[in-house]
Amino acid sequence: MRKNKDKHGHMRNQYHPAFCDAMTQVLEKDPVKYEYKREYNLNSMSNRIDFLVIKEDSDIGVNEGIGKIFRKYNIFEYKSPNDQLNVDEYYVSMAYAYLYAHRQTGVKIEDITISFVRYGKPEKLMTYFKERGFDISLYEEGIYHITKPDHIDMQIIVTRDLDERYMWLKVLTDQLTREDIVKLAHLAELEKDPESRQRIRAILDLVSSLNKDKAWMKEVIGMGAFRDLFNDEFAKKDKQIEELSEQLQSKDEQVSLLQKEIESLKEALRVNKIAML
Repeated sequence: MRKNKDKHGHMRNQYHPAFCDAMTQVLEKDPVKYEYKREYNLNSMSNRIDFLVIKEDSDIGVNEGIGKIFRKYNIFEYKSPNDQLNVDEYYVSMAYAYLYAHRQTGVKIEDITISFVRYGKPEKLMTYFKERGFDISLYEEGIYHITKPDHIDMQIIVTRDLDERYMWLKVLTDQLTREDIVKLAHLAELEKDPESRQRIRAILDLVSSLNKDKAWMKEVIGMGAFRDLFNDEFAKKDKQIEELSEQLQSKDEQVSLLQKEIESLKEALRVNKIAML
């Protein structure tokens, strides 16, 4: 992962935890069980896969959506909205795929797919593929399948163009409208699973930060789903603070007792010295 700054002054990797949460949130709706690996290290150097999705049963397929092209091992290269997705990223991802197959026992290159994810459409990269004989098909709005004989199957996911099934991916931008945020709030209200709510909280945290200058943001943050999610977090933090305070109080009491014992010993030594004179 290369560290480029976006216009918000944040490092691009601030997007990545939210992206991983959003992708997990989307894929959890599939009938297939997946294992997720974030920032998967390929070696002791800085080479790592942004997000790796492993199908637990490679014989079970998905008939639609992002998981349509999936095989056993599925590599994701994610770009935050102001980062470029270009030919260099394609070659790096190919290198990662071969390195992963080389280092993992039993992994074949034909069992790997690559998914490129970006908010806007990478026109130059798609032109590059066309000029080299790749077939590019618009599978669904925002999802392009990139195929060529004897080549790893790939897809380009343009989050801006995805339909509302992928809302958690669509919103990772500073270009949201009030309507988008309201939709997020309603989706958040429907989620009752604790793990899902934790993922949603991370997504909303980034989205709120990216769009904090919008005039309507403070109003929307006060909506039920947002308030409840963040109140849960605040309550958890308050509990942690309370527990730490109790631990500190206990430590203070222990220190006080030790100080009294020390003073008592000092007094006993003083009395003994006087008695020996």
